[in-house]
Amino acid sequence: MSEDFLDNIFEKAATGETLIKNRRTLTIDYVPENLPFRDEETKTVAQTLSVVLKAARPSNLLLFGKPGTGKTAVVKKVIEHLHKKAKELGLEVIVPIINTKSANTAYKVLYEIAEDMGINKEEKKLQVHFTGLSMGEATDRILDFIGKKKLNVVLVFDEIDSLVDKNGDDILYNFTRANERISKGGFISLIGISNSLTFKDKLDPRVRSSLSEEEMVFNPYKVEQLQKILIDRARVAFNDDAIDGAAINLCAAMAGKENGDARKAIDLLRVAAEIAEREKADKVEEKHIRLAQEKIEKDTNFEILKNSTTHTKIIIMAIMKSKIGNTGEVYEIYSSLCRHTEQEPLTQRRITQIISELDQLGLVISNIMSQGRYGRSQRIKITVPVLTIKEALKDDPILSALLMIND
Repeated sequence: MSEDFLDNIFEKAATGETLIKNRRTLTIDYVPENLPFRDEETKTVAQTLSVVLKAARPSNLLLFGKPGTGKTAVVKKVIEHLHKKAKELGLEVIVPIINTKSANTAYKVLYEIAEDMGINKEEKKLQVHFTGLSMGEATDRILDFIGKKKLNVVLVFDEIDSLVDKNGDDILYNFTRANERISKGGFISLIGISNSLTFKDKLDPRVRSSLSEEEMVFNPYKVEQLQKILIDRARVAFNDDAIDGAAINLCAAMAGKENGDARKAIDLLRVAAEIAEREKADKVEEKHIRLAQEKIEKDTNFEILKNSTTHTKIIIMAIMKSKIGNTGEVYEIYSSLCRHTEQEPLTQRRITQIISELDQLGLVISNIMSQGRYGRSQRIKITVPVLTIKEALKDDPILSALLMIND
């Protein structure tokens, strides 16, 4: 690839017509001034946290809902206004917001809490280093800091279900009981934001009762609500007449049909605009929305497949090679492929669990078929194009040979 080729790409980007006037408004981190259709949820979160302004500890709060239903945006909006009012009253409220999915180990969660609270800028004996401490010592230092400074802390765990899935609920257990230790001043209260409605079922009963003092469920947006959200967002994101009304309606319909995910709808809008700009189109149209949908699905599936475990990849290939598609046949083919690659096969029960996980990710579809008096049988099919699978797996040194066998 020549340098002229790259220079040409950047020159076109710098000098070409733009349809988007404010790209930040189409990113995941942008919180709009108004949050349509979330007034009641915002009111409830604000009322729960309002006792902070009386230097009292608010109840722990759990927010449930599918991705893209406004949970994090509502919390951030309320926290922003809480900080403003607390400052007017001369109060200090510390609100670390930790995304536990990106902080993918329990220790890193504690490190980020310490960083956000400013502990690591204080006296050396309370610092929580990036490595080198036990979990217990790191937790003790955070709680000692809160008690010593008599701080009012509201700790937000975004995607809290990811923390528990990966690391268990020890951190939550320690923090839900922390106020017994910080009895001489200050407090710590928790807000958990979960994408899983069954998240509580994974918790120790003692953690569950302490953490869910108050709860709220965020329902998915309806198509007509997504239309309003996208119209409002397009107004601040795009130049005048840069997006077709039909494109917005299609975008809302696509996101609403799946799971009412406003985040996905806005991502779809952004990618469609980028495609339209590359084409030097006058405006974003329905065709750009459809192309964006294809691109997002392809990119997502590719990344999931490429970063899957070896056994998950072998299962995918076994399903591809399966003719009937029931679990028995898939397991038989999987075991054969394991022998080809000198892998120790997992149990059939574990394979069934992995297939269920793939179903949830949308990579396969698993239906239960009735066979009359012979009972029921599971039918598993791949939903991802074969070319995408081959492209994602071709550089895997273990599976490259299997791809040739599959051909």
